[in-house]
Amino acid sequence: MRKRSGIWFAALLVFALFAASCGDDADTTDAAGSATEATTTAAPDTAAGEDDAPAPQDEALAEDEPPADEEDAPAEEEEPPADEEEPPADEGPIATITIWADDRRVSPLEAIAPSFTEATGVEVIVELVEFGAIRDQVSQAAPAGEGPDIFVGAHDWTGELAANGVVVPVSLGDKEGQFVQVALNGFNFAGEVFAVPYVTEAIAMYRNTDLVPDAPATWDDLRAACDAAAVANCVAVPGGEDATDAYHNYPFVSAHGGGIFAFDTSTGFDASQVVLDSAETVAGIEFLEMQVADGYVASTNYDNAKNLFLTGQAAFLITGPWELGTMRGQSDISWGLSLIPQMGAAPTQPFVGAQGFFLNAFSENSLIAQSFLLDFIATDETMQALYAEDPRGTAWLAVQATLSSDPDVQVFDASAANGIPMPNIPQMGAVWGPLGDNLLLVRNGEIVAADAMTAAAEAVRAAVGG
Repeated sequence: MRKRSGIWFAALLVFALFAASCGDDADTTDAAGSATEATTTAAPDTAAGEDDAPAPQDEALAEDEPPADEEDAPAEEEEPPADEEEPPADEGPIATITIWADDRRVSPLEAIAPSFTEATGVEVIVELVEFGAIRDQVSQAAPAGEGPDIFVGAHDWTGELAANGVVVPVSLGDKEGQFVQVALNGFNFAGEVFAVPYVTEAIAMYRNTDLVPDAPATWDDLRAACDAAAVANCVAVPGGEDATDAYHNYPFVSAHGGGIFAFDTSTGFDASQVVLDSAETVAGIEFLEMQVADGYVASTNYDNAKNLFLTGQAAFLITGPWELGTMRGQSDISWGLSLIPQMGAAPTQPFVGAQGFFLNAFSENSLIAQSFLLDFIATDETMQALYAEDPRGTAWLAVQATLSSDPDVQVFDASAANGIPMPNIPQMGAVWGPLGDNLLLVRNGEIVAADAMTAAAEAVRAAVGG
């Protein structure tokens, strides 16, 4: 059995006992009585109430009245009715917490719920909600007091939810050192962590090993491999043709030290400093422009990029761990996985995504919910179960250590360690459109890199006031 959070529940039980004892005091106010009813279950009656007890005899009569004449037949005294004990009522759970989760998280959460209830007396209800709908539904339901106590979400929701007062920080305490740092960074907003992370993911490079036996370490190595493979579409990267995709193209944005907003690991992203048109960012997009012009990076949307690789028409595909199942399930090509080759002076830096468990700021059981997260989610067993259900990547170091025998997982973990979290601030919503649109123009050869980044930066500054 897992250890429960003694501090929280000692306090909870003391309050419950105090409230129950106050309930018998005739001087207790109605307000206090109402509060007691809302937070505790009343103890069952074990004796008759005042209306059922025999009336007390008059004290003077009992002491001074002479005994009855012996010749008179003594009146048969009525014995007071014996107190009848009522059967104990079913008190039920002392509280209930509700969790909203998508289909990949429901089963592991339902598996640990009974242990938490056994340890604490608190019932856990897990409700299935489509992942893409959780953020909007929580934002509407929580302020009305109708949302869950805990919900699953992506790290890039953090800024919006925190700024709107929907979520509160999570105190990880001494467990903070057991998480992958980039996952903690992802949930960091204004210097505080707002979720318990469990998933990290970043893109890497799938390779057709028949065409390219050895993984290229640098982009120069990749170009040489493409020349040797002699395929028309060597590097398939989503974000060309007819579809924008700033996410998959971010390694080029950051290739020479560029980015979107200024970033500090302790405070997060600063929307007042837009760096899309910085010299470093422009240099990265000029590098991309050259790869397109030289024929190494094809202009492909996501589906075509994937199909080109699966049919052997592309030597490389840059995408994420969500395609591992597809790759492992097909037999038409032999493949391997490696980091995206280094383009500049530092390792390639992709975007990193993280997912975790948020606390509803409007929860009436926030202390209990926090205990559930720290004592029953942030454990080796639960983190392993979550990974087994959805093996993308893990934010828990102990689980990451157990995956050393899986080289593909190790590659994605290494890619995430090199990366930077997608900005989690509300202003990021104003970035995806301008950045994606202008990168698509570069990928299609319709605009030069400098002009594209200038246009993107101006649009973002106009939207966010940075």
